[in-house]
Amino acid sequence: MNSKIIAVVVTYNRLELLKKVLFALRRQTYKIEKIIVVNNSSTDGTLEWLMQNNERLEIITQENTGSSGGQYTGFKLALEYDCEAIWVMDDDVVAEIDCLENLLKYYDNNSVLLPLRYNNNGTPYINDTLKLNMTNPFKSIWKKIISESDLKLDKIKVEGPTFEGPLFPKKVMQKAGLPEKKFFIYGDDTEYFQRILKLNISSFIIPNAKMRRMIDPPKNMFEFNWKTFYFIRNIIAIDILHAPFFVRLIRPFGYLLSWLSKCKNISEIKTTINAFVEGYFYKSEN
Repeated sequence: MNSKIIAVVVTYNRLELLKKVLFALRRQTYKIEKIIVVNNSSTDGTLEWLMQNNERLEIITQENTGSSGGQYTGFKLALEYDCEAIWVMDDDVVAEIDCLENLLKYYDNNSVLLPLRYNNNGTPYINDTLKLNMTNPFKSIWKKIISESDLKLDKIKVEGPTFEGPLFPKKVMQKAGLPEKKFFIYGDDTEYFQRILKLNISSFIIPNAKMRRMIDPPKNMFEFNWKTFYFIRNIIAIDILHAPFFVRLIRPFGYLLSWLSKCKNISEIKTTINAFVEGYFYKSEN
């Protein structure tokens, strides 16, 4: 393959991590044509550093619209370029020097390819979803996660990967459209890959293409914090946008009851109810 690749990196107040991400992208054995950096109004000197180190960079600074709003902007701008494929990631994943080259060994213009992510301690990050449940309203959306045994395969077919390193053929991105910018954080990748599935396009993790996560995952996803509203709202919105009628009718109420049972005070109850209402009546702008 001898085609142009555009990279998209979304960042917010992680300058020291961003430096490592961009350093790795510039050193790839397969040269990246241009790197789009979407800066969500960082306040840690990110913009100033980017302006001084702008080799092969397209820098976009916008209000903080979260990860999803940053990806929305990055996808939209990347689609304007003459390129074959678009490589997408956050500001906390570092690609090994031959990561892109190894992805491209399996490239075709009707599949999405992803690197295998590793923890800081060198162990594989077992997190991506092999199978999503969009038919049983009494079980959660996550049906089956990849396992250690899957890593022996040359490529692993997945239904619920993340925005941490997917390589999208431009034609696929044009068909799927832009991410749900209103999601802010959580679930924007799951929602987007639901659209990919509906287009009968497959996604594969390539174990020989490696990427390191610089931030450890949260120990408890179900502990209330400022992100909880988005987690509840967006997982319900995914059902409303993509699930069949009986799942849309039943499962959101299961999520509501489950989260209400975790609430410890009035504030958490209000957050849960507000998230449920906004998710259940969510309207896409795409």
